[in-house]
Amino acid sequence: MKKSILFLIFAFVFSAANAQLFSFGIKGGVNDNSNGKMRDVSGFSDDIEVKSDSETGYHFGVFGEINLPIWLYIRPELNYTHTESSYDLDGYKHTLEMNKIDVPVLAGLQVLHWGRIFAGPVFSYIMDSDLSSSAAFDNVKTGESDDYGVNGQIGIGVEILKKFGADLRYEVGFSDTEATFEGDPSGTSQNGVVRIDTDPEQVILSFYYKF
Repeated sequence: MKKSILFLIFAFVFSAANAQLFSFGIKGGVNDNSNGKMRDVSGFSDDIEVKSDSETGYHFGVFGEINLPIWLYIRPELNYTHTESSYDLDGYKHTLEMNKIDVPVLAGLQVLHWGRIFAGPVFSYIMDSDLSSSAAFDNVKTGESDDYGVNGQIGIGVEILKKFGADLRYEVGFSDTEATFEGDPSGTSQNGVVRIDTDPEQVILSFYYKF
């Protein structure tokens, strides 16, 4: 039974490839991230001012594309994503860097043979996070439940000669994920706790090539 199922899957993929229904390629680009917004600050004797700013990260990966009737397609991707966000805490600048594996599964519509619109979920796994600061933290915590997230993407794109393409996406997080930093984030020798919202909110510019 298992052999029959594997044979049918192989036959479908082989037939789709021969019928030019399936293609794959590589991609890469930049992303402007605003994840790293402050969620909560506690343990300080005085009120402190918090400001967060977006920074530019990058991504690269591979994708497959299954063409369906009526100009529809499905596009699963596997991407390595590096994001950065910075924030000021009472005049001290801190930068949060995160490395993730993202798996978007997008459904799209081709428009006039060269344009496209698409949307779909993104399944994300945070591999590691690092905080660089002018005032070092004693400890960094990212709970196991916070390592996984589900996000959503929507975007538009163009394709040239069926090989080269570019798209612009907006991504927002649906999960409740955070990183917790304990210690002295303001450089005042106080035992404080800073909780940062790591849900992504970013604009993504990608370029790709189909084989």
